Amino acid sequence: MSWIQTLNFPFMQHALIAILFAGIAFPMIGVFVLSLNLIPLRFAMMHVALLGGAIGLFLKVDPLLLGLLFCILSSMALGPISEKMKLGVGILSGYFMTLTLALAFILIYKADIHVLEAFNILWGNILSLTILDLIIVGLISLMILIMVFLFFKEIQAILYDREIALAVGLPEKLFYYLIIFMLGLTIAVSMRMIGALLIDAFVLLPAMAATLISRSLKQTFFFSSLFGLLSGMAGLYLSFVFDIPTSSTIILVASLIIAGCFLFRRRLSGYEKVR
Repeated sequence: MSWIQTLNFPFMQHALIAILFAGIAFPMIGVFVLSLNLIPLRFAMMHVALLGGAIGLFLKVDPLLLGLLFCILSSMALGPISEKMKLGVGILSGYFMTLTLALAFILIYKADIHVLEAFNILWGNILSLTILDLIIVGLISLMILIMVFLFFKEIQAILYDREIALAVGLPEKLFYYLIIFMLGLTIAVSMRMIGALLIDAFVLLPAMAATLISRSLKQTFFFSSLFGLLSGMAGLYLSFVFDIPTSSTIILVASLIIAGCFLFRRRLSGYEKVR
């Protein structure tokens, strides 16, 4: 069966639609993660989503919905709690990360959850997305795009320096909490698509590649979306051609893009020095 013929199947159509939305929008959250140093928080959210998914399997409820709920609650709590307790988000994230991971594996073990169901949480399955999943992916993607386009100047100021943004009268805490909230939603949905352990394929890796070759925030957002879409589409195609897991293939393609951007940057730097 050829690649074109597979497009007649609903599961492949769903995967392409999800990659179209997520590949463009989710890497923008990765730009926030890198710029605001939210990497520890991202790890915590990944494990919170994993715990929500495990509870969903235990209760026979859709793991995506429970993962979303848990990520929403934790994203609303982490920022304010860290400030009230005078702790950095990184320290609090480390606590949440280890606690939720331990609880998730205890639930998976004690509930006698089938290995394939647990495997889907850890590694995802973009070919098993339902119409409801697509609606959720689409809505969250649109929310991210609207936030970036409507509040680009405010976001630019906050990413440059939160204290300066506060000094000029911007509600930097509100935007900061909003970014954390959107990060939580993005990670929960990415868990369903690509798995709790490979979320970086859509969130972080395209943004990392974009930062290597971009000279402005607009370029960073543009290239991160481009690389996210490219890695998603190419990963889906190559996984079909070589009969290998889709999630892992997307990661490999995104990693190759980063390597290519790094080499391009080095070559460009050498050319500018010669000039």
